[in-house]
Amino acid sequence: MSNELNDRLRAALRPVDPGESFTQGVLARIAGEPPGLRVSAHRAVRMLELRWLSGALLAVAAAGFLVAHQWQARQHAQQGQEARRQVMEALRVTSEKLDLAYQVVKDKEHSGA
Repeated sequence: MSNELNDRLRAALRPVDPGESFTQGVLARIAGEPPGLRVSAHRAVRMLELRWLSGALLAVAAAGFLVAHQWQARQHAQQGQEARRQVMEALRVTSEKLDLAYQVVKDKEHSGA
């Protein structure tokens, strides 16, 4: 029974020549299309490759911009930290000098009184 099913499937799925009229109809239809619509398989593959390549280049460029932005943000943060350190040092020195001036004025008041 299985051989009979196999034989019937093979018979149903065997290649069949569509005939000369079908071939002529397809060729006539292709000839009737404007030249811009005809795309060879090689050209279609090439167009897909170019699309993929342009997408990949765009992704690489976006990643590069992101890395550059992060680097710049890190640089600004480091500059901010250095500026903060310098301001704190200036305030400390100013405080010491004011304390010294206060002590000098206070000592002169006590010694002059």
